[in-house]
Amino acid sequence: MTDVRRFNKVKSSFLVLIVAFWPGIAFSDSSLDSLLNPPAAEQSYSNEIQNALLAHYSNWAGTRHKLGGTGTNGVDCSSFIQTLFQDKFQLRLPRSSREQMTMGERVDLSDLRSGDLLFFRTGPTRRHVGVYVGNNQFMHVSTRAGVEIAKLLSPYWQRHFITARRVGLAGITPSN
Repeated sequence: MTDVRRFNKVKSSFLVLIVAFWPGIAFSDSSLDSLLNPPAAEQSYSNEIQNALLAHYSNWAGTRHKLGGTGTNGVDCSSFIQTLFQDKFQLRLPRSSREQMTMGERVDLSDLRSGDLLFFRTGPTRRHVGVYVGNNQFMHVSTRAGVEIAKLLSPYWQRHFITARRVGLAGITPSN
């Protein structure tokens, strides 16, 4: 048991070092702690939202990326997010990720909750959107893998991260 605890401590320390010293990533010590150990309040708030997100994912997993696509034959990131929020939360979002990025309020990475929108700059003029599902993971439409769940702390996504936005899901009961 002691070896397992020692391994977990080393693993956590290694992750903290990677995140803390990766170029272009700036977190305070408290931000790192909250990323590694989400608070209980976030977990209870997020359960219903997270369940709705994962139910949506189960219907769309692997759906291929298609620029301008809006359905299960091919979908782009902003349409996927627009459909998700309409179907699960009866919340209308704009069609483009650039417009979606203006919705709601800005949220720090250390305060993410399931359902928060994540925005990335994937090219000089391209914006990409995904939705946080919890446990440092987000759901999005990858150009290679289609609809998938990815790790937010991966170097690629950290390098391209722009902002996170919270779009009024508090008090909404998701439909499954």
